[in-house]
Amino acid sequence: MQLAVNQLLKSLESNSIERIVWLDDQYCYVVNVNEETFPYQLAMEEVIESLQNEAKVIVEHDPYATTVENDELTEAELSKREFAWAIIQAIYSVPAIFDSKLRAQLIKEASEDFGVTKKTVRQYLKRFWARGMTKNSLLPDYTNCGKVVSREKSFDKKPGRPTVYDSAIKRAPVTEEWKKIFRGALEKHYFIKTKPSLKYAYQQMVKESFSKKDAHSGVKVLDLDNAIPSFDQFYYWYRKWYKADYAVRRREGQREYLKNYRAIIGSATQDAKGIGVFAIDATIGDIYLVSTLDKNKIVGRPTIYLIVDIFSRAIVGVSVTLMNMSGESVRVALANCFDNKQAFCKRVLNMDIGEEDWPMHYIPHTILADRGSELISDTLTSLTENLNIKLSNVGPYRPELKGICESYFGILQQHLAPFLPGAVQKDFNKRGGKDYRKLAVLNIQQYTQILVRCIIYYNHRYLKDYPLTQSMLEQHVLPIPVEIFKWGLSRGNGRLMQLSSEQIRSNVFPTANAMITAKGIRFNGLYYSSKQALKENWFSQARIKGSYQISIQYDPQDMSCLYIRHDRRNYEVCHLVEYQSMYINTTLEEVRLLQSERRQQHADFEQIELNHQIQLAQEIEAIVQQAKAEDDSSLQKDVKGIRHNRKLEQKLFARSRSEQNDQPPVAHITPIQKNKLSLFQAKQKEVLEDDYST
Repeated sequence: MQLAVNQLLKSLESNSIERIVWLDDQYCYVVNVNEETFPYQLAMEEVIESLQNEAKVIVEHDPYATTVENDELTEAELSKREFAWAIIQAIYSVPAIFDSKLRAQLIKEASEDFGVTKKTVRQYLKRFWARGMTKNSLLPDYTNCGKVVSREKSFDKKPGRPTVYDSAIKRAPVTEEWKKIFRGALEKHYFIKTKPSLKYAYQQMVKESFSKKDAHSGVKVLDLDNAIPSFDQFYYWYRKWYKADYAVRRREGQREYLKNYRAIIGSATQDAKGIGVFAIDATIGDIYLVSTLDKNKIVGRPTIYLIVDIFSRAIVGVSVTLMNMSGESVRVALANCFDNKQAFCKRVLNMDIGEEDWPMHYIPHTILADRGSELISDTLTSLTENLNIKLSNVGPYRPELKGICESYFGILQQHLAPFLPGAVQKDFNKRGGKDYRKLAVLNIQQYTQILVRCIIYYNHRYLKDYPLTQSMLEQHVLPIPVEIFKWGLSRGNGRLMQLSSEQIRSNVFPTANAMITAKGIRFNGLYYSSKQALKENWFSQARIKGSYQISIQYDPQDMSCLYIRHDRRNYEVCHLVEYQSMYINTTLEEVRLLQSERRQQHADFEQIELNHQIQLAQEIEAIVQQAKAEDDSSLQKDVKGIRHNRKLEQKLFARSRSEQNDQPPVAHITPIQKNKLSLFQAKQKEVLEDDYST
């Protein structure tokens, strides 16, 4: 074992600490750092043996190590250090300084040369050896100066700078009685749920404790006969008594403190220990969207789910729906997370991306979620168990435990807000502010396309603050989310799994019951068909025997298809019937909204339709009454010669139409002209009857 000068040795028996100040072939010269003694000899072999037997140990931390710059020292400290250093340099001759007789002679000469006592020189030497044998070890202990006051200092008059301007209010130093009043006012008026200001607490204190009732008005006024504390005095003692974190806990509560005020010194990246810990969370999008089926209808703000890999900080899944936060919407997000992104974008969004743009389509070993009802449901628990995924729920009101996922919501939406019409604006309620909802033009598919483009961008950006590991630095891994994710895959430390599209469909897509009808497979008001259904005449049988239910799976993001599972391994895809092709690429929520609007329209039109029915009935009854009035009920109807009568009526109708077409249009017919026209038509009818009778 190799010893060195300035090493510290601690004896486990006596608990003393010794510093090595000199070494020769046989001896080790040490000093006791706590007592500041002259050096004494220890046999080298004994010191090494005691270290090997663990009777002594080497101390790593030097209690007297001092690091200070010259500009941090006062002039007195600099002068005393330089003077002591000059004395040490003058007498420090090795090995003579370790010989007691020679050391005494050197101390005597230094005392005469520098004009100080021998005791002072000896103190400089002892301090030099005990405190590390550096120039700063000779600094005086001014930091230990000052009287320790066991109680607060009292004053006869108000301390501090005197006031410049006179006032009717008298001031005085704070007394013990005033301190009790201060504490009572803070507890009563400041540390309460309404969270008022400190100024309010001070005003209430003055009103209650330093005021008196006016004899004339009967209201409280300042008691100018006695001294009144200032707000600065009140504020001084508040800061002295209460630390900032304590005040926040008292006013905001422990939950709010842990959420927004506590220190965050850890790193979620280090806690993940490799890719495969996915955090999931949801928020309401800051934009209003329009319907895919009708651009003039605003459907509201979407629900956005993001899934982020904690270690690489890559966004591995996204879901934009019009559904509320529910187990169904969580399934949609997980399906996107597990699915091949290139195929998903082509199938659902009708957009083309490269495989390298978004190469995350794996199942994690852990999903980190909060305690939302949709995330602690039996449905999600069953899903994670089937896929062998550990579901970890963070504590309530602790969003910082998955802060990477939380921060992405703000980053993405702030990035997009200036570009998107219909984005939520802060000045909406201000006078003259425009209603941003009326500017909406994007439907859910277009907004999702934009969001995917942003995700691809952020997955390929450079993370300047990412804590790269030693292994990453050796392999020259760039701090880019996609590159970190690929590096984690190559190391295999993420324990990720990959499933086929069929497995994802069967495990993640929600299930429901559809109805086999004569028109097709009905689900949510839409009709579907499949090859097997047509081949086996399902719809014809339903028309003959009646409708019946069948279990299906569906993708809420794309209602173009349904999936019928025949057995544990085989399934069939059902497509929309041709006349409902307008619903291709629409979401389930859009379909439901449209159907709800159609039902509302029918309800709104019901009154108008009923009024039209009543009006029609009245018009029919009026015509019938007129016909009955013109009919001669004394004559019996002749049912013979109906065919001959029909032909006469047809000729009369044809001749009347031809004459009407030959006559010029009449702008206005007078009563006299109307009578003449009636007589003419009567004569014409008599002539026709005579002709037919002959």
